[in-house]
Amino acid sequence: MARPRTKARKSYEELLEENAEKIRKHTEVLQALEKERKELQAAKRDEEMAELYRYMQERGISAQELLESLKERQPDEMAS
Repeated sequence: MARPRTKARKSYEELLEENAEKIRKHTEVLQALEKERKELQAAKRDEEMAELYRYMQERGISAQELLESLKERQPDEMAS
């Protein structure tokens, strides 16, 4: 009767190499996700700035007027 095949054990070097490869792959994925996050944040910022600019244009408000108005408000009013 034939003996069942046993799985050859991997050396520590092989295991370390596999581990390093996994780390490299995950690092690449993480870097891609971080880049995508920055791009999304920039797109969100641009959209919000465009919305604010449209609002100011519709009402004929300058940046200086808006800033002065915000500075005049009490901190309690801005929180609500």
